[in-house]
Amino acid sequence: MGFLIKFLLGFIVVYFLLKSFAVFLMGKRGRQASSYQRQRAQQSKQSENQQDRIIEYQKKNFESSEIEDADFVEVKDRSKS
Repeated sequence: MGFLIKFLLGFIVVYFLLKSFAVFLMGKRGRQASSYQRQRAQQSKQSENQQDRIIEYQKKNFESSEIEDADFVEVKDRSKS
């Protein structure tokens, strides 16, 4: 009976050691993945901001341009005459 208890306790200890080691490894991978995801999010956020800035600049440039009046000359179709 003592052998069975020692075996079960040994099995439980080994199980928890392996489980904690796996959590440690997955935690490192999770941190790396999350930092990679944060970096990608920042890059996409920067590109969106840059595109927004370009559009805003073009709008301001268009709004500040001078308006030119055009003189239209009526052209009559000669084939109808």
